[in-house]
Amino acid sequence: MKAILEFNLPEDQSEFDLAVKALDMRIALDGIRQYLRGKVKYDTHDEKQWEAYNEVYEQFYEIINNYNIKL
Repeated sequence: MKAILEFNLPEDQSEFDLAVKALDMRIALDGIRQYLRGKVKYDTHDEKQWEAYNEVYEQFYEIINNYNIKL
C-alpha cells in the first residue's frame, strides 16, 4: 500500500513545509516530553516547582492526546 501526497507549488508551500517538517516536529514534541518527565521524576526537589512541572507535564499529555498524537 502506498500513500502519495501531492502539492501544487508555490500555492501549497505552507502545507508542503508542514508535511516535510512533520518528523522534526514529532521529535521536538518527544524532546519536550522527555524534558518534562525528567524534571517531574528526577530534578525537582522543591514542592512548588515540582507541582508546576507536573501540571505542565499533565497538560502536555492532555493536549497531545486530544489530537491523537502518539509519542
